[in-house]
Amino acid sequence: MADDVAEQLRALTEMVQQLRTENTRLREEMAQRPVAVGVASPVREGPAAQSPARSGVQEEPVAASGVIERLIYMPRDRKCPRFSGAVSSDLLVVEDWIEEVRRFLASRPGSRSEQALIVFDLLDGEARTEVKFRPIIERDDPEKMFTILTSVYGCAQSSISLQNQFFQRRQREGESLRAYSHALLSLMEVVKRRDSSCFTNSDSVLRDQFIEHLRDAVLRRELRRQVRLDPALTFLAIRSEAIRWVEEGESVTTHRARAHSLCTYTAAVECGAGANAVMAQRTDEMTELKEGLRRQQLQLDAIMRRLESPPAAVQPRGGSVHRGPKGRFQAEGRVICLRCNLPGHIARFCRTSLEGGSEAGASTDRAVRQQEN
Repeated sequence: MADDVAEQLRALTEMVQQLRTENTRLREEMAQRPVAVGVASPVREGPAAQSPARSGVQEEPVAASGVIERLIYMPRDRKCPRFSGAVSSDLLVVEDWIEEVRRFLASRPGSRSEQALIVFDLLDGEARTEVKFRPIIERDDPEKMFTILTSVYGCAQSSISLQNQFFQRRQREGESLRAYSHALLSLMEVVKRRDSSCFTNSDSVLRDQFIEHLRDAVLRRELRRQVRLDPALTFLAIRSEAIRWVEEGESVTTHRARAHSLCTYTAAVECGAGANAVMAQRTDEMTELKEGLRRQQLQLDAIMRRLESPPAAVQPRGGSVHRGPKGRFQAEGRVICLRCNLPGHIARFCRTSLEGGSEAGASTDRAVRQQEN
């Protein structure tokens, strides 16, 4: 494709060069022929052009002037964008695309069928398939095709949702006044397309919304004051005043910054030094807090180690430790009496001596008493 275009361009360039050469040659021939005063002889081709004496008209020499020749290419038709129904590839939404196509058709008058074919040729992808399988009576009418595309690819949000988006739109950080106003105009256009009767005075609503959600509080107060003085101010007038206010403020700020650059630099240095001092003070405080927390943690660790260690036996002053008699137990854990050697009770509650036990019991009792003494 690129080679064909280059070849055509080369051929056109050669043709223009040939025409210029021929034009120069003809001018030289006309300058050499005698021409009558006040009479201009037309340029002829063939024998008449080669024998000027036969015409019987005297020609005067005409000096060749340096005329700059230009070639201007005038496109016959204006280009119209295509529509496929895909949000990622389409340049316009369906409503804007329909408006562009209507303007395109107005510049090319024709029958309804011809205009329907033009509209169908401007469709791609899903949009083309959607219209393709509709009845022939709908495909032959451009307006019916527009209705089909609007119903399928138009805005699906309700009027309340669109109004909510409009009234919640605020000027964002770093957004210019023109960009903010264009966003409001776009949202207002979408709302009016969805429901044209939702706003009785759309210009006043747009003007008030523009004023109320500006980021500059001083500019808001100034614009409100102007609206109170003249309630008939339009949105465009208020926007122009706001832009003028901002531009004048920026120019004054720039001028002051240049005039007092040394003071500004000194203030910035002092501010930086103060900030460094505050940061150093905060760093010292944080260091002290960390040191205190470290000491508390060491104390807590020492206390925990002391609590976890087993308690040491307390020795009396005499240096000897009194140890009581150790009890005996069976494998099941039942205690054995030291008096009667029977399980289930201790010597304190033994009834062997009370019931007149044997000598073994008495001797055992005496042994226990001796141990206790």
